[in-house]
Order: sequence, then structure tokens, then C-alpha cells
Amino acid sequence: MVIYSILLADLKVGRYSNTTEFHLLRFWEARSVRKGGELMSLDMILIDKNSTVIQDSVNANRQFMFRQRLSERSVYRLSGFDVMRSSSNFRWMPLFPFGSIMKPL
Repeated sequence: MVIYSILLADLKVGRYSNTTEFHLLRFWEARSVRKGGELMSLDMILIDKNSTVIQDSVNANRQFMFRQRLSERSVYRLSGFDVMRSSSNFRWMPLFPFGSIMKPL
């Protein structure tokens, strides 16, 4: 079975059931200074096989799904996600109840 993988550069706003593969270069917690250090999101830098680099952000309410699975400098395959506009950037969001599947390769 051939798995169709979409490149990070080809992502547009919308829902994706196909797969994307990327290296997770770095991730960190974004916290609110105004709200006593409350976790806002889990932010990360991703790079794909064509060297496209994007910053990604997972909302604090959804980060629990992925936090324990993440390891910097690892390769991941992600399927079942939404891409939405965030300021001038794009970010993916896990789908509910469709369900994102993110697993290390």
C-alpha cells in the first residue's frame, strides 16, 4: 500500500485525512506572563524532506494528546488534522472525533 504524504509547503487551510511526515527539531511551552505562567500552547519547529521549515502550535487544551510522545530530532508521521490560520502563520489542529494519529517513525 502506497501512503500519499503531503509536504509542509503544500498545506493550506482545511482538513486533511492524508499524511505528512516531518522532523521535530524543537518544541517548547508558550506561557502567559499576564496569567501567572498559564500554559497557552505547545510550540514547535518542524522540517520536512524538502527542507521546508514551519512553526507549529498546539493549543494548551489539546497538547495532552501529544506531549508525552514528542522527542526532539525525531521523525513523525501525522494524519487526520486541520490546518487553520493563526495570525499570519498556519498551524495544524487535531480533529475530534475523527482523531489525529501521530506516531514516531
